[in-house]
Amino acid sequence: MKAVTVCGFFLVLFACASFIEAFSTRVESLDEAKLAKRDDPASSWLAYTVSRGNGKRVTFVNATWTVPQNPTSPYSGNAPGWWFGIEPVPASNLVQPILAWGYTSDAFTIFNGYYQWDDAYWWSSDQIQVQPGQTVYAWVQYSPSDNSYNMFITCKETGQSVKSNIPVEQGKLYTDTYFVIEHQPDYCSGYPPNGVVTFTDIHIELENKEVTPQWSAHTYVPACDSEAHVLSPSSVQFTWNANAHN
Repeated sequence: MKAVTVCGFFLVLFACASFIEAFSTRVESLDEAKLAKRDDPASSWLAYTVSRGNGKRVTFVNATWTVPQNPTSPYSGNAPGWWFGIEPVPASNLVQPILAWGYTSDAFTIFNGYYQWDDAYWWSSDQIQVQPGQTVYAWVQYSPSDNSYNMFITCKETGQSVKSNIPVEQGKLYTDTYFVIEHQPDYCSGYPPNGVVTFTDIHIELENKEVTPQWSAHTYVPACDSEAHVLSPSSVQFTWNANAHN
């Protein structure tokens, strides 16, 4: 596995060296503030929904969502991302299947990620490129035999997938499920012009029993009129305005 110190949960690797230098400077300044707080929500989150487990272990979560349109401006700084993840309380460790634009190039990719606040440890899996309109499906499942989480993400149209395993850090109990839109752009045209991503068919199990999620929706550090919406226990949505002034 690879580890780097970053701000947020996935690092934009631009081909242009000037972008790398500018982003690295921003990372260093934000990372100090984030590490001082040492839990989520992070300053890079625009909006999110959360369903609390109230002390019960998350043993399974899955969801489906659609790749949005390509951004009008491909390089707006900070990879726009839409993902779900599970965390303990406090929210210090994040297991997350991710859809992001601009992680390594001007394209959408899906991959798995893991972040620890205590030492700023970040890991990400291999990536799969996906296209607008394709369907992303992902799940996270607890493995009691070795106290770890298996994580899976796939593109339904191509069948390409990546599976990962994340050990649980000692003393941590993952109880809460988050859905997030992340990374404030330098300008709003860096987000897709259709302005919406909807997660559907959400299924959560606590202690191996299916539950009805009790979602709460939050704007955190919003940009581009971004908002989180609870549509039903099994569906949450994020909206934004790509024509807004950031």
